[in-house]
Amino acid sequence: MRMFGRARYQYYTNVNYLTCERCLAWHGVIRSNPTDFPDHDDDCERSILPIPPREGRVYREKGKRMRTAAQGELSRRKLFEQGVEAISDSPESAIEAFRRSATYDVYVPDLERLATRHRDLLDSDPNLREGLRALFVKAFSDKFGWHRYERLPEPMRLRREEEGIERINEIFR
Repeated sequence: MRMFGRARYQYYTNVNYLTCERCLAWHGVIRSNPTDFPDHDDDCERSILPIPPREGRVYREKGKRMRTAAQGELSRRKLFEQGVEAISDSPESAIEAFRRSATYDVYVPDLERLATRHRDLLDSDPNLREGLRALFVKAFSDKFGWHRYERLPEPMRLRREEEGIERINEIFR
């Protein structure tokens, strides 16, 4: 699409725990040539979409929000990994890192990885296991009230929330 005589395109990716750091770095970026974007050979979902004429300002603002979301996912990953690494030696700081990571999002596969890696510790410390379960159940439930989840049809949203909470309870049983 043309904007002030020049075509513009925006890079989109699905921001979640599976998205590679390279795609997150490009999320929301605008270029005048679609071939200026990298061609990754990974499994990330991504699109390069034309910007409608005369909507450049709107898309630049949208791009800022998109880049903020991508940075949030990178921060979430870093905080979650800090928690995974600290849990054996400093459970209190691990819980704080997990709590902070959950303000960005909570993904069940990350929790499964955490529980698998630290199964012996979780089995030997029921208070820690219950504290993590309660933290992640609340955070997982809370996220379905966020704006981005409001777009889902209510029955789907409720089913996803219930299934996730059920799985978290199984993981930290």
